[in-house]
Amino acid sequence: MLSVVIPTSRDMSLGWLPRSLAVLVAHPGIQVIVVDNNSGDGTDECVRAAGCTWINLPSSSRAERLNAGVAAAVHPRVLFHHPRSRLTPDGIEALLRLPDSVAWGGFTHRFDRSHPLLEWTSFYSNRIRMDRRGIVYLDHCIFFRRDLLPADPVPPRFIFEDTALSLRLRRFGRPLRLPQPAVTSAVRYEHNGLWRQATMNQVMKVGYAARLPDPWLNRIYERGLNLNGKTRR
Repeated sequence: MLSVVIPTSRDMSLGWLPRSLAVLVAHPGIQVIVVDNNSGDGTDECVRAAGCTWINLPSSSRAERLNAGVAAAVHPRVLFHHPRSRLTPDGIEALLRLPDSVAWGGFTHRFDRSHPLLEWTSFYSNRIRMDRRGIVYLDHCIFFRRDLLPADPVPPRFIFEDTALSLRLRRFGRPLRLPQPAVTSAVRYEHNGLWRQATMNQVMKVGYAARLPDPWLNRIYERGLNLNGKTRR
């Protein structure tokens, strides 16, 4: 069976959470845990109305919320569901049918709007970063067997915590990419502009590779949006 962890931080205004919960709760036996950054935007009411578990973790980083969700999980496989990604019912069914021999993986990334730059970004994320390098970003909706990393699986970072998690999971084999889509909001590109956001993404990767302080990188990345929550200690 499956435990799903969704790390939220003021996400209700974008409208993705209710639709994601509706897809998940349609599958009996799935445990859905929403770990919230004290959003105060109705997230708790939405989660409880759907019959899911709501955990409040004020002033938390996304990594901290993900780890809190794993601590509350009861099933042998965990799915980290990005709060601004949407999975399809057949994608959930495919995940539930996976044999125990599959250690970890994610879904095929796609944006919710069409543009050549966004399509290239998804192609690179799927075929190069995930398939060839074994790095899976959270907007692919990462899944893994809980026994592989039973306690605090996500490294305590402010940004690129999904990259650090992938490096841990990669020790157990290459990730499986399911063909069903994880359709992800292009809100950062819409807010910052397509080319400006694409450039910022590359600057962030260079900063990560250069081991610049991740609180500093995260403050730059979240400027004007603060979608992922905590930006400083």
